Amino acid sequence: MADHSRIKILNESLCNQIAAGEVVERPASVVKELIENSIDAGADEILVELEAGGRKLIRVGDNGCGMNRQDAFLSLERHATSKIRQAEDLFALTTLGFRGEALASIASVSRFKLRSCATDDGLGQEIVVEGGKVRKAEEVGMARGTLIEARNLFYNLPARRKFLRREQTELGHCADVVTKQALSHPEISFKLRHNGRSMLELRREKGLLERVAALLGRSLVSEMLPVDQEDAVSSIRLHGLLGQPTLNRSTSSHIYTFINGRYIRDRVVQHAIMNGYRHLLMKGRFPVVVLFIEIAADKVDVNVHPTKHEVRFREQSLIHDFISSTLQQQLKPAAWVQPAPEIVAAPISDEPVISSDVREESQAVLIREPCPPPYEPGGASSLAGAGKEDPAPLPSVAQTPGLSTLPDSTTQPAGQFFSGLRYLGQFHNSYLLCQDGDDLLLIDQHAAHERISFERLKKSFVQENVAQQRLLFPEMLELDFKSGQALEEHLYDLARLGFDVEPFGGKSYVLKAVPQLLADSDNKSLIVDIALELEQVGSGDGLEDKLDEVLILMACHSVIRANQALDPREARALLEQLDGVDFKANCPHGRPVMQRLHLHEIERMFRRQ
Repeated sequence: MADHSRIKILNESLCNQIAAGEVVERPASVVKELIENSIDAGADEILVELEAGGRKLIRVGDNGCGMNRQDAFLSLERHATSKIRQAEDLFALTTLGFRGEALASIASVSRFKLRSCATDDGLGQEIVVEGGKVRKAEEVGMARGTLIEARNLFYNLPARRKFLRREQTELGHCADVVTKQALSHPEISFKLRHNGRSMLELRREKGLLERVAALLGRSLVSEMLPVDQEDAVSSIRLHGLLGQPTLNRSTSSHIYTFINGRYIRDRVVQHAIMNGYRHLLMKGRFPVVVLFIEIAADKVDVNVHPTKHEVRFREQSLIHDFISSTLQQQLKPAAWVQPAPEIVAAPISDEPVISSDVREESQAVLIREPCPPPYEPGGASSLAGAGKEDPAPLPSVAQTPGLSTLPDSTTQPAGQFFSGLRYLGQFHNSYLLCQDGDDLLLIDQHAAHERISFERLKKSFVQENVAQQRLLFPEMLELDFKSGQALEEHLYDLARLGFDVEPFGGKSYVLKAVPQLLADSDNKSLIVDIALELEQVGSGDGLEDKLDEVLILMACHSVIRANQALDPREARALLEQLDGVDFKANCPHGRPVMQRLHLHEIERMFRRQ
């Protein structure tokens, strides 16, 4: 009788190839799975050898615990693992691998060889597999550990092989995997060779700082801040290194995040990190961070995706808020005032090993944003006028200490850095020139005052005590329908900002009072700008985001501009006020407030070195 069933059970070989499609995307996927197995095996030395970017050969050797004959054969079966025993173990994982799919999947799409020894007698096992079928098994002499080869990846799946990129691209992805694994395990020695040439050699290190210096470059580490914060109540610990806002990239490629030692690409964690850098980076820029999250294994589910890059937190908002607040507290002070950390390690190279495809982007790891085009003069209040909200008046010329007697900043507390600088003068009516020891500092007067005004406005807004000034003659505002609707929906928030705006029929509004800080500004134009800002910000964004954009807009309208002359008294007042705010390294748009020229750099310009 003919079999008319349309549903068939697939054979084992085809099942392995399907599983390989989920686990093995490219050579880098094989490298990742094999390195994770080596780490789980307790290895402290791992060697990765590649040919043709991993397309011809991937060989990973370690000095871990190894496997006996029975375990070596079982490791090639699907869902054979030593990491878990029951369902509850999936929610208490302490190892990197646990699915038991990696070796079976890799062996089904390559010419595969496994050599392993679990004893010190020098007698190990060798198993040769082609396309998922065992071709040979014999005893071999070798030291304790495991050596795995995968040759001609996807040789039996030409359609998949066509999707592999050129040699240097695949090498770049493999090197990126080694970099991530090496960052999370500085106690392990890693070696990477390509076509017989050594690409990366990392010795065992005592801590993260030395490993980051060896992998990402010493110049990069000098721009990073250590962080180590723990929440005893929720048993969460966050530690690692944070790049200062001046250290940023055009992509998120240098955001390295790990949870319990496992590298992850999690949207919640990345959003928390970007929120921690809020108003410190320009749009389209990303920080450089290496962060480790330590949390109880039963509070996170890593069994979400075959690649194990995505995770699910039991208390997602708690993790997000803890990361965000920790970063904000760490970035509040202007960390570039402090001396750079001393790097003990002597790395092989100052740059990470990456493919030539991405080298052009990676060469400039340290990117300092250029200053924006100067603002047009006019319509700006003076510094004295902008400071009306602060009850302390600007110091008079008699109160200002003589420039020749100003103390050196090295003797000043961190909170008095700017007021302790020696003021030299103003360049191009836009930049304050100051001396800090042997260094020359250039301070963008508009960016500096913008940060001061933004922090004051935000503080007043939170406390709902923004000082108002009534207008002698109320101003009429005529808006289009959409802008008028946006303005009317946020009249309460405008009142909290210090604006008294009332509907006057149709699309007309009347402005009766403004924030005292903006008493001398063109408020009619500002209200229109705020209306447009509220209209353009998507309704899906939080109100906090909208109001922050409005506060930035208000701060920009209220401050001194570029191309505006300041006398020494006003410049000194600006420096003193800058010491009184947080996040003083950047304006709210993320532009740098200060740039430093070291004496040796200046001497080199004049050929004195």
